[in-house]
Amino acid sequence: MIPRARTPFRSYGGCVALLLCAPLIGAAPAAAAASSAADTPAGARSVAGGTSGNWSGYAASGSTYHSVSASWVQPSITCAHTGAVSIWVGLDGRGSKTVEQTGTQAECNRVGGTPRYFAWWENYPDPESVFRDPVRPGDTMTASVVYNPGSDNYTTKLTNSTLGWTETKTLARYRGATNGSAEVIAEAPSRNGARTPLADFGSVTFTNATIDGRTLAAASAGPVTMVQNGVTDATPGPLSASGDAFTDTWKHY
Repeated sequence: MIPRARTPFRSYGGCVALLLCAPLIGAAPAAAAASSAADTPAGARSVAGGTSGNWSGYAASGSTYHSVSASWVQPSITCAHTGAVSIWVGLDGRGSKTVEQTGTQAECNRVGGTPRYFAWWENYPDPESVFRDPVRPGDTMTASVVYNPGSDNYTTKLTNSTLGWTETKTLARYRGATNGSAEVIAEAPSRNGARTPLADFGSVTFTNATIDGRTLAAASAGPVTMVQNGVTDATPGPLSASGDAFTDTWKHY
């Protein structure tokens, strides 16, 4: 994914099956798709209590992070409007030109069409890779990204416990990766360099969300609200009493 602007809260992502970035991966589905993963959120002056043009969720920064994980139930979308939503966990993205992440995406590319669901991983600046394993609304997903100091690389793991599959990838640590942030996010992905409308996903509840084995609250992760052109598109609710769960709610396309 090509970043839209340079802001203090930087994030990058991949190209998922769109004819917009090169090189494209051969394993990507043939149908056109909005690119998922992170892009450059607009106007986020800080993570804690911040806003973003395309992120909604919780993020931590200001330290060095080695792992992030969370579970969610894949929400459904309808094709009354075109749009997409990516749900993911990741390391880096703020203050670096790298992001290591994995998650799912739901999208509608045509009004009245059939929603499309898939899973992916990315090690930016490499293009995003799409798993062939199926994803359905209602599936329980668990994702994690772990930095391995001994081998100086990352392990991403994505599990669909409903359908019984797990995908694990080992990612190289690219120059510039700082492990300077960790995120649990619902995102409006980008297409042709511009943010897509945020698909109406209703809400998604993240559970068992941890950073470096600590709850989001213990890791001092802060809420990030998705705001574009003065309109709130999605907002994270407060953390649960246990500090490791929250519900992110769609507000606007």
